[in-house]
Order: sequence, then structure tokens, then C-alpha cells
Amino acid sequence: MSPDASSSPTDATGAGVAALDRLAERLLAAAAPLRVDVARAPEEREAIFRLRYEHVVGRGWARAEDLPEGLERDRHDNGALQIAAWDGDALVGTVRLVLPEADRRLPCEEAFEVEIEPRGHVVEVGRLLIAERYRGEPSHRAWGALFARCWLETRAAGFAVLGGVASAALVERFRALGLAFEILGPARPYWGEQRHPVRLDPDAGSRPRWF
Repeated sequence: MSPDASSSPTDATGAGVAALDRLAERLLAAAAPLRVDVARAPEEREAIFRLRYEHVVGRGWARAEDLPEGLERDRHDNGALQIAAWDGDALVGTVRLVLPEADRRLPCEEAFEVEIEPRGHVVEVGRLLIAERYRGEPSHRAWGALFARCWLETRAAGFAVLGGVASAALVERFRALGLAFEILGPARPYWGEQRHPVRLDPDAGSRPRWF
């Protein structure tokens, strides 16, 4: 069960959160005509897990025989929000949002043996990927829109601090947007690459650009 949002320390938000709210709205608007939303239908969720399977098997991160259903998923997917970008009926990309629950660590906390503060009020963003056919320049719109929808869903749930796992290159990409992701520990092999545990508190120094 998620913590009571009414008691969240993120209720009183500042300029950084407000700026990221505005940036998220702009990123979603710029992604039109893509539809970017939480996947609710079973067939939409299955399409996401199949895309993840194709991604990890295609890069040698996992063996096909270890995923016999042709789907990539774990126990954290059961209660997670699966966010997808669609071009008509075609799946462009996806990202996973794991909300905090009492007495349960986030996936990144488990994998990297860290605790991300404030405990019980951090939302994890992960499993971000873009389908192969949409890679290149158009992927920037989808990538930004997926992150934007994650942020807006985080805010709707009553939170304003993000945690996750990212490569050094992705951290720099975020920082180029003015998002000061904090690296919380050394890199480890995770989902096929060397990645760091990271945290973003927009009110702790981040100021998104483009305003």
C-alpha cells in the first residue's frame, strides 16, 4: 500500500517542482501526435513486455530460452505503472513507474543496496526504451514525452522525488536539460549496462531549462 499522500513531505513544493511541471506539459505537447499514457488494457501491457523482451534479447542482455513466454517482466511489474508512447497502434517506447509501498524497497534500492531519501516518498523510474524503428531524431520527442508522463503521474500520486538507475551518459543527458540527477553510488552491471543508482529532487537545486 502506498504511503498516505496527505502526509508526504513533498506536499510543499517549490520552484524546481513547479518548473518541472511546466516542462513536462511542454514535452508532452511537443510529442503530438504521439499518444503517451499509462497502459491499462492487458494487451497494451503485453505489448510493452514483448518490446522489452525484444530489446534485451536483441542486445544480448538476456537469453531467449530464459524468457520462454517472449516477455520481459519481473515481480515489480505487477503493481507498477507501465507508461507507453503510441504512434497509432504502433508502440514507440515505454518506461516503468514504481510507486513506493510500505515495507518494500524499490527495485534500484534492492539491486544497489542503497536507501533513497526521503524513505517511502520516492518513485522509481526505469525500463526506459525506444523501439528500434523509432530510433534517431524522432526518438527525442518520445523520450522526453515518456519522462514527462512519468513526472506527471508521480505528481498525481502525491510525490515529487524520483529515484532510479542510469548510465553515466544518461545522467549527463538529464543534466543537459537542467535536471540535476544525483549519483548515489558506483556503477554496477544492471539491465545489460554499467549503471548508477540516481536520485532527482527538483527542489534541491535542479532548474529545468527552456523557460
